[in-house]
Amino acid sequence: MPSSDLLAAVREFTTTILNPYDLEDLLDRLTNHAMIVTGSQGAGVMLSGRDGLGFAAASDPQVVEVEMLQDRVETGACHAAFTTRELVLVEDLAATDRWPAYRDRALELGFRAVMGLPMHACGETIGVLNIYRRDPGPWSTGDVEAAEILTSMGAGYVLHANHLRAQHDMAAQLEVAIASRDLIGQAKGLLIARHGIGAEAAFAMLRAESQTTNLKPRDVAAKLLDNADLASAG
Repeated sequence: MPSSDLLAAVREFTTTILNPYDLEDLLDRLTNHAMIVTGSQGAGVMLSGRDGLGFAAASDPQVVEVEMLQDRVETGACHAAFTTRELVLVEDLAATDRWPAYRDRALELGFRAVMGLPMHACGETIGVLNIYRRDPGPWSTGDVEAAEILTSMGAGYVLHANHLRAQHDMAAQLEVAIASRDLIGQAKGLLIARHGIGAEAAFAMLRAESQTTNLKPRDVAAKLLDNADLASAG
């Protein structure tokens, strides 16, 4: 049966994702849940972006330092999990020769064991959850399973946030398109009345002015309407 701490984390996720939320805040809470359910002392999240894998959240300044180092040298448990798309488990960093710069700094900061869990969504790896422990030793099956559930939650947070952001951007683009159509329609009406021409000829005039001035048709229409308002006011 899942632990009460894990159930609390899942309950929080299922409640929060149905409402507007701040992704940065929720990733911070995810790192906190990761430490609680695995009995660890640090956790961080790195996400994939246009410039590759980058730091996104951490439980404390020491984890921030380790994650930012990974960001700079592009090696470490997180990068390995991201590149291989597989779980990375290190029982004792002092006993491994992998990722020397990352390993040495993590040890200096007191971290001995690390777990790197890739975040999968829509067939892609969109990030990694890293969990740090100060004592060496194997990660239990229960710890790994709980961490994998939290990793799926984290992927859900990111995917849902990106979906909402895309919807917002689409809505904003639609508003701009509607406003542009209305401006162009008004400008065409003005040209039709002023020159006694048809709608196609009026639009051709707007398009020709757009090409001549290197302005968007919407901006040409707005300028035409503004000048007409000034003339009528004068």
